[in-house]
Amino acid sequence: MSDTTTNQNVPYYVIYCDESCHELNAHHTFMAIGGLTVLQAKKLEFTKSLRQIMNSHNLNSELKWSKVSSKRLEGYKTVVDFFFANPEICFRSIVVDQTKVQLARHGKDKELAFYKFYYEMLEKWLLPGNEYLILLDHKSNKYSNRYTTLKTYLERHLRGKAWIRDLTTISSKITPLAQLCDILTGAVAAANNGFNKGSAKQQLAEHIQRSAKLTSLCSSTPLSENKFNIFKMDLR
Repeated sequence: MSDTTTNQNVPYYVIYCDESCHELNAHHTFMAIGGLTVLQAKKLEFTKSLRQIMNSHNLNSELKWSKVSSKRLEGYKTVVDFFFANPEICFRSIVVDQTKVQLARHGKDKELAFYKFYYEMLEKWLLPGNEYLILLDHKSNKYSNRYTTLKTYLERHLRGKAWIRDLTTISSKITPLAQLCDILTGAVAAANNGFNKGSAKQQLAEHIQRSAKLTSLCSSTPLSENKFNIFKMDLR
């Protein structure tokens, strides 16, 4: 897989994707699917900067929302601050009330429904005139063609106005940018599902909310909000 665009005049973006509280199960009411986008030309610079932050705060293992703790809180806040200090890094997420998903509309196939929601997260973010590399966190699927099918439907939507260079999976362990997406997506999902009062996770989510200048992580932002965008789906 090449990291160089075929046309140097075409903006080329990488989108790192992640999901939280998913699987359409009964353990969480809301799931979130998120994507973090960066210009491919800035990817290495941002990755190096994040690694430096991680090293300075002794965050020696993979950054994950599930690992947020009082001991790591200040380090994770610094990672979040890095995101908000760099306007070239943008985040979008959708929030789905899993209790309202009508599986009959998806052939009673939870996996199919899940990737339809992935489509909803991505399709309004792929802008005409750009090329994209879309990287999903690796997930074991019942059917091996889920990723190629998602790519095909996105390409049909784009109608040649933008181009998907590839849509594939990576392990989030290999890049801090994917891990940053995990943190932001996890915060949105957790805010919608509720926190243990005063927990480190609640404090980090509130830090994200303040930094994004939002009154809540539980409501949709305008579609025009590019830096930190939330779409809470209405499945009525």
